[in-house]
Amino acid sequence: MRDKNGSSEAAWQEEELSAAALPDKRLARRLQRLLDQMSAAPDKPILAACGDWAAAKAAYRFFDNPRVTEHSVLAGHFAATAARVAANEGPILILQDTTEFIYSRAQRTPPARAALREHGPVAKLRS
Repeated sequence: MRDKNGSSEAAWQEEELSAAALPDKRLARRLQRLLDQMSAAPDKPILAACGDWAAAKAAYRFFDNPRVTEHSVLAGHFAATAARVAANEGPILILQDTTEFIYSRAQRTPPARAALREHGPVAKLRS
């Protein structure tokens, strides 16, 4: 839960990022800033979440940096999760969303066009 100052969110972010394995403090600060920006607007694309082109360009440079890997970014989250699991004595629920989205469509003739072919001027030309 978040209070007026967002301190619980800041504490959560600090806990999640404290063990991030980034090779440079500047990259760690950039990751913190990106997490702030993107968590404030999770439904927005990077440009909208970052607020302006300069911040979005910095985000893209961060993601494109060869010294930034998926493992180095997620290392803090993995360590924080392991600590939470170790601190819990009761059952632990591990939820997984297995929803899959397929955005491609089969090529098909729209019904109106098919009806026009069967009954319209094109059908008369075929006969």
